[in-house]
Amino acid sequence: MLACLALPVLAEEQPKEPSDWSWQISLGLSAWDEKSLLKGSPGNSELPVLPTLQIDVSYKDFFVETPSRRLTSLSNYALWGYHIYQDEHWQIDAINGSYMPILSETGYSQHGLEVIEELRGIEERDSDGSLGIRIQRFDANRHYSIEIARDFSGSYNDFLLQAYYNYIIQARNWDIQLTLGLNLYSRDLVDYYFGIRPSEATSTRPVYQGKAAYRLHFGVSSLYPINEKWLLELGFGVSQYSRGVSDSPIVASDMETLGMVNVRYVF
Repeated sequence: MLACLALPVLAEEQPKEPSDWSWQISLGLSAWDEKSLLKGSPGNSELPVLPTLQIDVSYKDFFVETPSRRLTSLSNYALWGYHIYQDEHWQIDAINGSYMPILSETGYSQHGLEVIEELRGIEERDSDGSLGIRIQRFDANRHYSIEIARDFSGSYNDFLLQAYYNYIIQARNWDIQLTLGLNLYSRDLVDYYFGIRPSEATSTRPVYQGKAAYRLHFGVSSLYPINEKWLLELGFGVSQYSRGVSDSPIVASDMETLGMVNVRYVF
């Protein structure tokens, strides 16, 4: 009889099987300021505060994630992928995502809906849809990542490479991350986004054929937990482009900067 009564208790004490699912979603509001790459861009004057969404969801080896804390763009792209291999230090993934934003007469999506005079008359450049491989190494407070992807959407149909090195510093309750990045852009990619077709040319915007280019990036971001659910995020990033991009008639200079203050709620 005692043995029978003990069975339910023992059953309750059995450890739960680990779930195949894991997820974290956060919503926030970001106040930002930008020196845009594009000529005539209003920066943050049209939309000084924007909502942000970050998603990290995985089921077994499949995942969806929003690479965060890289201030190369206000609109973080989402990656879909599959873990091919992972251990304590290394991770190899097959990935699918969009790396380049839509570009049109109104600039990038965060620039608002008003036509920018310096861009008036250009055709819309679509975002890409790229498949590739990502290799990552995690080593204490250091993180290395390299991604090689090819566009299959019909936008520019060529390769893109990006590599990042992140160094994390813990200072009291602050989590500070320093980021160095390198992007290599093919000639076809640069020509598609920053080239000028004969139909787009004007007296002040000559025909331009893009050339292979690179981008160097430095960023610093910090996270501070306000409480268990709310996070304060501060960040600043600067990118420098080579002449293949900066020589384009729709590009203002070879430098692009972005700063932001973000408050987000973690579900």
